[in-house]
Amino acid sequence: MASIEVIFIRHAEASSSWGDHHDPGLSDTGIAQSKKLINRPELKQLDDYSFISSPKLRAVETARPLAKKFKKELIIENIFTEIPSPNIEPENKQEWLKNILQMNKNDLPENIAKWKDNIISKTKALSQDSVVFTHFMVINALLSELNSKTKLLYFYPDYTSIVKITIEDGEFINFSIDKDKKTFINL
Repeated sequence: MASIEVIFIRHAEASSSWGDHHDPGLSDTGIAQSKKLINRPELKQLDDYSFISSPKLRAVETARPLAKKFKKELIIENIFTEIPSPNIEPENKQEWLKNILQMNKNDLPENIAKWKDNIISKTKALSQDSVVFTHFMVINALLSELNSKTKLLYFYPDYTSIVKITIEDGEFINFSIDKDKKTFINL
């Protein structure tokens, strides 16, 4: 039975909120947060890991210092991008997301349910230890599924927080959460 470890890292603080900019980079604070990842004890042995990122700039910029340290090419994977919100006006995104978070997963819009299912399938299909730089809702979609929760929201991952998931023969075995803080979420 071969097991792999997948480390999910939430992106650092963005320079603009989700409702104000479709793809913001990191703020000055976010840049500092991403640089601190290279000194995290739980991220010291990543030589044999693949490095994967959401295509969103805030995730890619968060990955850069750690990828540089380990001389890794960053694989861009659209599956791990932020929750899709097509045709939602920027000024309505926060309210829209609050409504999504309150829905039972069985009642989610088809595109959101497919997004969630694709994340789970892709994660289970990973064939080597990996680090994935991603978003608040991606991490929640995974952990709510692992815990058989009825809603997408499982917890409030802080910026650059780490979630480790062990997968064995294509099935989730366990997970650990680094930082579980109810923080201001830069929507």
